[in-house]
Amino acid sequence: MARRRRREEEEGGHENSERWLLTYSDMITLLLALFIIMYGMSTENQAKLQAMSEALSDAFHGSVSEAAVSGTETGESGGAAATNQVALDPLQSIYDQLNGYIKEEELQNEIELQRTEHSISIRLRDALLFQGNSAELNPESIPTLKRVSTVIQKVYDGVNHITITGNTADLGNRDTANEKDSWQLSVDRAVRVLNELTQDGLLPEKMSIEGNSHYNPIADNNTEEGRAKNRRVEITITDSAN
Repeated sequence: MARRRRREEEEGGHENSERWLLTYSDMITLLLALFIIMYGMSTENQAKLQAMSEALSDAFHGSVSEAAVSGTETGESGGAAATNQVALDPLQSIYDQLNGYIKEEELQNEIELQRTEHSISIRLRDALLFQGNSAELNPESIPTLKRVSTVIQKVYDGVNHITITGNTADLGNRDTANEKDSWQLSVDRAVRVLNELTQDGLLPEKMSIEGNSHYNPIADNNTEEGRAKNRRVEITITDSAN
């Protein structure tokens, strides 16, 4: 009797010691089912996941801009890179394009660019723009004004305001008639340039004009060279930070 009871207890103990295997196998089965479901979901939406991955990569790592700098992308990718760069700094885009144009056409003595953090100033001498002592444009100036208009149009959304300012030289004659003529000429020249830019497609909604007469010189009016620099039209462009 004692031997039989011991044998039954030993068999029962052996059976209880293996019960953990059932729990373990159940857990493994559930994990396997979970992995199968997850794999099925990722496979079905693989294209969407890939698209999202690429979009996040571009956003956080600037892959498009890097491609433009390295020069490895062309065609549509290159165009997208250029668009990104323009959107980031519209004033730098204007400066770079016009600076290249000035060098190509050898206009260094006729056009000057000045860049600050939030503005760019394009100084055009009247010898390039106008005929004699008038507001009539030289035919040779039309391509330059067209280029200025085209370059600004490309980044117009990033532009806050465009001010066109006419300036004359001080010849020393301050009588009433000459003063009046000087003021009028500076305004008329600013208006003429504005009309040419808008005629070339630049929208006037962000534009204004000013006339300074001879009261804003950038050079000495006692020399011919200085007076030539003072006779100018300035196109000042500010970005959206202003």
